[in-house]
Amino acid sequence: MIKGVDIMKKFTIILVMTAMLCTSVSCGNYTTDEITDEFSVTSVAEETTEEVTESEMEEIEEETTEEISKTSVEGSEEYAEVIEKLLECKSNDVDTVIKLCYPDKYFDTIKTLHNNNLLSLDDIIGDGSIDFELISINSVEPVSEEYIPYFNIYYGCYQPLYEYIEENGTENPDIDKLSELMSTPIPIDEMPETYFNIEKAVTVHYTISRDFHYITEDKYDKIIDTEDTLYYIDGEGWKDDFITMGNLYEEERNTVMEEIKSLYKVSNTVLYELAETGTEIPENCIICSDSSKNYNVTDEFLNTFDTTLDGCYQKKDGFDYFVMINDGKVECVSGQYSAKPKFYQAYPREYFYDEDRYVVETFDDRYNLCLERMKNGQPQSYMR
Repeated sequence: MIKGVDIMKKFTIILVMTAMLCTSVSCGNYTTDEITDEFSVTSVAEETTEEVTESEMEEIEEETTEEISKTSVEGSEEYAEVIEKLLECKSNDVDTVIKLCYPDKYFDTIKTLHNNNLLSLDDIIGDGSIDFELISINSVEPVSEEYIPYFNIYYGCYQPLYEYIEENGTENPDIDKLSELMSTPIPIDEMPETYFNIEKAVTVHYTISRDFHYITEDKYDKIIDTEDTLYYIDGEGWKDDFITMGNLYEEERNTVMEEIKSLYKVSNTVLYELAETGTEIPENCIICSDSSKNYNVTDEFLNTFDTTLDGCYQKKDGFDYFVMINDGKVECVSGQYSAKPKFYQAYPREYFYDEDRYVVETFDDRYNLCLERMKNGQPQSYMR
């Protein structure tokens, strides 16, 4: 038992907290499609890697002064200060992390939840085995105003917990009551009034260095590019967001994944029906929403395939996709909403990676890899 909460219940509560943050949007009669259609998400903490030798790193450090590297983008001083502090406290400095990431008045709330194993901060607190250093702020772009209200929604979900802890104190809290509050979704039209009103947020793209204490460094890239979302509260300044945009990014990806899973299943059904009617199915081909990217497929088969597909699948406006047929069966489907290319997906999931198990970054890259191997007569089996 952990302070009255066993391991399974602890795990469930953490999941419920995450679900609460997500469903606080959907409870306002928003469907997943409506949310993702409305959003063109502009930030998430993602990493891209680029190999840099140690000598190159030293050269970068010598040529890039503290002043230039962190203020090379006009007006970035405040963002750099927040990011630097967060990088510095990734060694189990819970208090600083909470102050940097949550509204100030919620400090005791978050600390109480964390201390009682009701809320994990593992996503933003490291184990002290890596030192981080900010090298440069590379670019800053504002988050569109139409998305800003969702910051108030996600962080506003802590308001009932804040009010309870304010009234009852932080010592020996009623775990069951806190759990009940955490597991109760809040419809958008019933969101509680908060003391803050978040009206602006930015995406900051920056470069950091990583120094591994106990891991052989040459296995990892020391220099990486990444990005964070920062949101602003009057009187408190900029905060690092790891809730709002992360949840919205996940919704975006899930929506695309569900779409291509459906297309994968329906395409297999189409091939089965065509085979039943004696239609000759190409052994290897690619059928794409952009007809100029079709490969090794006759007009006759394409017309038959599309006609049959249209009978059981409703194509979405603005949705790009390709279906790869390998050895006479659907091997891979990949897709993206053209207005949101960052959230492209591939199914089965192994096709999201290349032969070296690196993430394939774009829809076009995935298409080109499949096409290249098909043209060269190479099997797609490395995906398996």
